[in-house]
Amino acid sequence: MKKIIHYPFLFLTSIAGLLFFMAFPRLFSFREPDSEHLGVNLLSFLEVIRDTVMQFFKSSNWQFFESWNTESVIDRYTYSLELIFFSLLFTIFIGSVIAYLFMNLPYKHRLRVKNVLNFFEGLPDLLVIFMIQLFLFMLYREFQIRLVTMYGLAGKEPIIFPMIINSLLPSLFFAQYLIKVMEEEFEKHYILLGQAKGLSRLHLLFSHLTRNIVPVVSIHFKTIIFMVLTTLVLVEHMFVLDGYIKELNKLLQMRSTSPVSIFFYVGVFMLPVIIVERIVSLIGKKFGSVRGLDI
Repeated sequence: MKKIIHYPFLFLTSIAGLLFFMAFPRLFSFREPDSEHLGVNLLSFLEVIRDTVMQFFKSSNWQFFESWNTESVIDRYTYSLELIFFSLLFTIFIGSVIAYLFMNLPYKHRLRVKNVLNFFEGLPDLLVIFMIQLFLFMLYREFQIRLVTMYGLAGKEPIIFPMIINSLLPSLFFAQYLIKVMEEEFEKHYILLGQAKGLSRLHLLFSHLTRNIVPVVSIHFKTIIFMVLTTLVLVEHMFVLDGYIKELNKLLQMRSTSPVSIFFYVGVFMLPVIIVERIVSLIGKKFGSVRGLDI
């Protein structure tokens, strides 16, 4: 019964959120034509929401699939999805490597690693991407060393470099969270019992601790997914990539675009991401049921 209510409610709230996003600029208007002060115009905001909802009942607004089902749009769509999923895999790999290496460091070195992670975690995404750009420009200008293909030119879009940049900060954030969970788990009785029996630290980490933290990590992983999505917007813009974000931006700038088209374009883009998030959640629930947890 809970699931029957949950998914329709999730769908309706998603539509309501997108409607609010599309109508939000009309919530504010200048109090007078020549005034510099903004005021709240609730009536105009509600009118835009009403007009947007009415657009869904016009049959002419549902003729958008042909414009989406073209070679250029589908190529941009698949390219952006490749970046997202490769970035997620890279985030899991790098974050896990950092966390497991951290847990095997001597205690006196762990504080330094935590300080480094805290420093980078506090930096804005835009600043980090800009600094990496400057470094690669300087490397090429001074030494003629071209490490990676940075920009999309002549129809050839890079994968490796955008994937690394897109997953850099999410992987550090993921590592930071894993470290916190692992340190808490290492204080539990079954770890202390294993240490008393003479089990090695690596054996405890990989054979016992990992499967016990999967349910907790899976709940938090949706944050990582949306961090990758938000970073993708910056990456595609700053590296001139011909991805799906460019297609969405072009669509939003067209005055003749119907709200139904925007819903479809955004929904098609988010559907695979939501499926991945649900798969991760189901994996976490599976491990949680084995441990006797209700997640």
